[in-house]
Amino acid sequence: MIQLRYIPIRVCSPRKAPIHRGYLRDLYLDRMLQVFFKAFEGTGYALLSRKLGICTSDRQYKNYGDYEMINGDLLDLLVAQAPYYQDTVFLYWNHRPLTHSKWVKMLADAGFNVIEHRTLAEIKEAIVAR
Repeated sequence: MIQLRYIPIRVCSPRKAPIHRGYLRDLYLDRMLQVFFKAFEGTGYALLSRKLGICTSDRQYKNYGDYEMINGDLLDLLVAQAPYYQDTVFLYWNHRPLTHSKWVKMLADAGFNVIEHRTLAEIKEAIVAR
């Protein structure tokens, strides 16, 4: 039997630090992302990058500018990444459903297991319940 991992996830932000390389918490300055990072710093989290696809909190990444983000090819990249996350359920923090539901749908369309939650407390409860 496969043991599933439950990982909080959210989409990235164009607000970035002027550094060349770093962890997600160092690269992204957006206030809501910083709240997200802090809430799960002990357990880990992931971010849906508009250039790199799935990024995890335990790795460092090269920073990139908005002009480098990919659009239509992002779904193709996610489809290629999905098999590596077959044992993972992503708990998407969708506190802005009018603008973020497209990211949840894209993850699901690419083959990821994803469940939406409106609050960080709901995500924490879902992780503890597992």
